[in-house]
Amino acid sequence: MSVNIDLAFTVTGVADDPQGLRIVSALQELMDEEHIGLQVGIGVARDDDGALFVSGTSDFPLCVSRFYLWRPHFEKRFQDTVEEAAAGVVGRIEWGYPDEEY
Repeated sequence: MSVNIDLAFTVTGVADDPQGLRIVSALQELMDEEHIGLQVGIGVARDDDGALFVSGTSDFPLCVSRFYLWRPHFEKRFQDTVEEAAAGVVGRIEWGYPDEEY
């Protein structure tokens, strides 16, 4: 069974622009490997206090088959990718369920 999912994530604790770009590159590679790279935008920005962070969101709901199996797999790969790209940063994923909003 497939489900429509909104994906959003943030990575905080980014030290500088080069580190932010390494994280973006690593996460883009992950998205490509998971076959959602063309559907998820990723970038580096500054919050109101001037701290750098990386964020990404799906451009539209992702249709995922067997989401209950894919989710833990993806969440682990996401955390591993973030940790490999930059030790000490914190990655957080937020899932949305647009079909439940109607």
